[in-house]
Amino acid sequence: MKQVVVQLLVMAVALSGLAGTSEITFTKPAIRWLWGGFGFHNSEATMLRVMTDEFRDERVYKTFREVSPTYARVFAGFSEWPKEMMDSFADYYDATFRGAGTTIYMVPGRFPYVNADFDPKAHFEGVARNVEYLVKERKLTKLRYYAIANELSAGNTYAWFSRAGKMDLYAAYCGEMYRAFRRHGLDIGLQTTDTSGVANARRDIAWATKTIDEITDTYCWHVYDHDHVPGKPGLYDYIYTNCQELVRMAGRKEKRLSLGEFGFQGRSPIEPRGVGSGVMRDDGNFSFRYPESAALGALSVLEMSFAAFNAGCVSAVKWTMFDYPDPFLRENGDTPAEKARYDVARYSGHGLPTRYNKCGVIRWDDENHDYSARAELYTLGYFAKLFRKGGRMLPWTSGDSKLIAAGITNPDGSASFAIVNWGEAKEVRVKSEHRLDKPLRIYEYDSARPPYNAFNDLQPAKGVVKAEGGAFTVAMPAKSAVFLTTDYIDRVPSEIGDVAAENGRLAWAACEDPEHVYYRVFRNGRQIRSTVATSCAIDDRDATYTVKSVDKWGNARP
Repeated sequence: MKQVVVQLLVMAVALSGLAGTSEITFTKPAIRWLWGGFGFHNSEATMLRVMTDEFRDERVYKTFREVSPTYARVFAGFSEWPKEMMDSFADYYDATFRGAGTTIYMVPGRFPYVNADFDPKAHFEGVARNVEYLVKERKLTKLRYYAIANELSAGNTYAWFSRAGKMDLYAAYCGEMYRAFRRHGLDIGLQTTDTSGVANARRDIAWATKTIDEITDTYCWHVYDHDHVPGKPGLYDYIYTNCQELVRMAGRKEKRLSLGEFGFQGRSPIEPRGVGSGVMRDDGNFSFRYPESAALGALSVLEMSFAAFNAGCVSAVKWTMFDYPDPFLRENGDTPAEKARYDVARYSGHGLPTRYNKCGVIRWDDENHDYSARAELYTLGYFAKLFRKGGRMLPWTSGDSKLIAAGITNPDGSASFAIVNWGEAKEVRVKSEHRLDKPLRIYEYDSARPPYNAFNDLQPAKGVVKAEGGAFTVAMPAKSAVFLTTDYIDRVPSEIGDVAAENGRLAWAACEDPEHVYYRVFRNGRQIRSTVATSCAIDDRDATYTVKSVDKWGNARP
C-alpha cells in the first residue's frame, strides 16, 4: 500500500510539470555586512553628444531610470577634459545618477603613456581640478571613488605597471593623486589596484595592502569568466571563493573589496559568430558570441552577481549597461556632429578606432536602428533595482545544489530575494527569519521564454505570494530566475493630461508625481513608445492616443 501511495505522489508531481519541492532558508544573524550597490559600467555617460534624441530619451535615460542602479563605474576624471565635455557628462549625471542616488566610481581608462615628457604632478593636478569643478560647481556629489588607471594599464599597454615592474611608480602616482584630491578639498577615495584576473588580483592586492594601504579607500579587482558553460557546476563557487579570499585580504586591513568590473564570456558548444576578424576587436560577451544560448547566459551572469554579493563584496559592476556605437575615426571637423564625435573619441576611456563594445544589456546599433535589450536586462535589471546600496545581506542555505540565491533587507524593513534554478521545474519553499509584513511581488525570468519587450520595459510582476509564518512557496520553471520582494508600494500613478497631436508630434503635460519614472504612449490602445520625454513623433494624427505614467515600483494606470 505504501508503495502505491508513493507511486501516486510521483505521478501527481510528474503531471503537474514540477520535479518536486526544494527548500531555501534565509537566516538573519546579528551582524551582517552592508551592501554598497550593484550596477553597470556606464560608458555612455561620456557619449551624450553623439546620441539621437530618440535613443537618449527612449532607451538610455528611460532604461537607467527604470533600473535605477545605486552603484556605477564610469570613464571620467581625465586630466585635460574640456569644459564642454565635462558639462555634457554632468548633464548625463543630472538625468540619471542624481535621481537614483548612484555612487560613482571613476577611472580615466588607460593611464597616459609614461615617457620623459610626462609630468605626473601636472597630470594629477589636472584631474583634481576637473573633478573639483564637477563636485563643487556642477554638484556631482556622488563622485566618490577614483582609480588612476584601468587594470594597471598605461599608454597602449595592458597592465603596464605590473608587467613592466613599475608597481613602485604606481604607488608613487597613487600618492600624488591622493594629495591632489586633498589639496582641492575632495572626499574622493582611491580604489586600488583595479587589477584584472584571479592570479593578478591575489598578487597585486596583497602588494597594495603592504604598500599603499594608508591611501587606499577600497580595494578593487575585475574578473571575466571564460571557462564555464551555463548551468554546469562550478561558476558560482569559482567566483564566490575568489571574491571571499580577496574580501578577507582587504578585511585584514579593515577595508572592503569591490568587484569593479565583471562579465560572463563563458563557453558554449555552439560555434561563435562575428568574432576573430583580426582587424576590429569586438569585445563581445557571451550573449553576443553565442546568441542561441543568450537566454542561459543571462542566468550565468546573474549567478556571478550573487556570488560577489554573498561573498562580502561591497559592490559589483557589470560591463556594460549599453554597447558602444561603432568605433570612432578620430578626426576633428567643422560641423557640430564631427566635433562631437571627435571629443567623444578622445574622452570615452577606450575611444579606440578598432574596438567594438558589444557587452551592453542594451544594444546601440544606429545603422540598423537596433536598440533592443539583451536577455541580461531581465535578470540584472531586477538585481540592480532590488539589491540597492544600504541593504544588509541575508545568508542562505539549501539542500538543492541546483538552486543559487541571494537575499537582502533594507532600512525600511522591506526584503528582496532572488533565486536561480538550474534544475527542472519545481516548487521552492522559502523560509525567512526576517519578518515579511506584506505579500511579496513575483518577477520571473524563464530562459525558455525570455520576457523581451519592444520598448525594453522590465517584465511586470506575475503576481504576489503571501508568507505564512515566515515561509512561502513559489513555482519555478526549469532554468529560470525569480525575484520576490516586499520593496514596493501599491498605488495608481498620476493621470497624464493635455495630450495633443499637432504637426506630426504628440505632446502631453509633464507628470509632477515625485515617484514618476517614465511614460508609456499608446495609439488606439496599443503601446508604441516608452520615453522620458514629454513628446514624440507620430504618423497618424487621427488615431486615439493616451499617455500613462510608470512609477518607481513599476505601477502604471490601467
